[in-house]
Amino acid sequence: MAYVCSDCGADTLKWAGKCPECGQWGTLVEFRESRSKSGGKKGKTRPATVKKVDISKDKGKNSVRMKSGIGEFDNVLGGGFVGGEVVLMSGEPGIGKSTLLLQVALSLAQGKKVLYVSAEESVDQLESRIRRLIGKKSVKFQDNLLIVDDIEIEPVIKLIEDEKPALVIVDSIQAVRSQDSESYPGSIPQVRICGGLITNTAKSLGIPVVIVGQINKGGRIAGPKILEHMVDCVVYFEGDEFNTYRILRSIKNRFGTTNEIGVFEMGGGGLAEVGNPSKAFLDENNELVVGSSIGAVVRGSRVIFVEIQALTIERDVEGVPLRRVANGIKKQRLDMICAVLSKRGGVYLGNNEVYLNVVGGFNIDEPVIDLAVCAAIKSAVKDKANSRDEVFVGEVGLTGQVRSFINLQKIVKEAKKLGFKKIHAAPAGGKSESLVSAVKSIRSL
Repeated sequence: MAYVCSDCGADTLKWAGKCPECGQWGTLVEFRESRSKSGGKKGKTRPATVKKVDISKDKGKNSVRMKSGIGEFDNVLGGGFVGGEVVLMSGEPGIGKSTLLLQVALSLAQGKKVLYVSAEESVDQLESRIRRLIGKKSVKFQDNLLIVDDIEIEPVIKLIEDEKPALVIVDSIQAVRSQDSESYPGSIPQVRICGGLITNTAKSLGIPVVIVGQINKGGRIAGPKILEHMVDCVVYFEGDEFNTYRILRSIKNRFGTTNEIGVFEMGGGGLAEVGNPSKAFLDENNELVVGSSIGAVVRGSRVIFVEIQALTIERDVEGVPLRRVANGIKKQRLDMICAVLSKRGGVYLGNNEVYLNVVGGFNIDEPVIDLAVCAAIKSAVKDKANSRDEVFVGEVGLTGQVRSFINLQKIVKEAKKLGFKKIHAAPAGGKSESLVSAVKSIRSL
């Protein structure tokens, strides 16, 4: 017998009021996993099957990817589904996970058989959502789209073995249960057993499976961490409930890169692909106002241009702490940039409150956006607008120096397509492009 944290999935042999891993109180629950009928019997050991690897020829199920029909979704996966691949999708409640997967199912069902395991909704509820997504379109999928609302995993596994669909979607792993455990659906034992059964079935039959996973109050996937280890791909569906744009991001992918993102726009008819994310994250105004600048980040194979907006308010009241509010970048990064600007950039912010926002609700962790943040803050303090044709790219160090960027050539190429006239950056390798205006220090901005 052991105890498992219901929040982070950590195991411990002794009960405690506080989880030793995540520090949450009252989350350790008793873990008892029942054995199958044959689990405790001793018998003759079966020899392991040895298979030789032949890489001289590229053939087999895993060499051909199956397209979902939604380009942004395929890009995040690395080009489509691989035979036997298990994808774990998670995100906030109501963000659009089921809507996106239902659109994938409807797209594939026009030519292939798809099994949708709706453990959280009834078939009637799912049919009403399908009618809303289709609208007035003439789509034929009735013979290929199989929907079940059974929460028992064993009958579902038997159905997969009999029907052998091209894709299986399980929505969600926390809503299904196995007969091998007496725990309630969503508990640590149930998630572990059901996840293992689904993964083994996908690998043995070569059928790709998408599993929807709920998240806990900390924003992580609920259930044991082993669930993320056993699957091939883990993707997060992110977005602001007050914003129409959604971002699909992979954090683990055995068959592709984890740098790609997919951008979608939520509408009345479901999720629509955004082919040019830069238009979504740039303000629709033709001219930049005071306190705005344009930066660029590279995500996988695409360059995304974003607008940074800054507002500074001078405070003369002593004893009142100044506020630093960041939306889209980490607040610690904003505090550091403000300190460097005050000490090295000739822009004193010791008595100024600073508010920063990335247009479109886009979250950026890359330090390459530092120079654009500096340009926006300096524009707000000096009350002088930057040009709409300028892009600011580069990481700013504590010395005030601007560091070069490895993907600068890719940004220059994309900037030419969109009509930008100048890129402020530190030239990579000492070589400056015709479009690049060399910036060695933030004082020269």
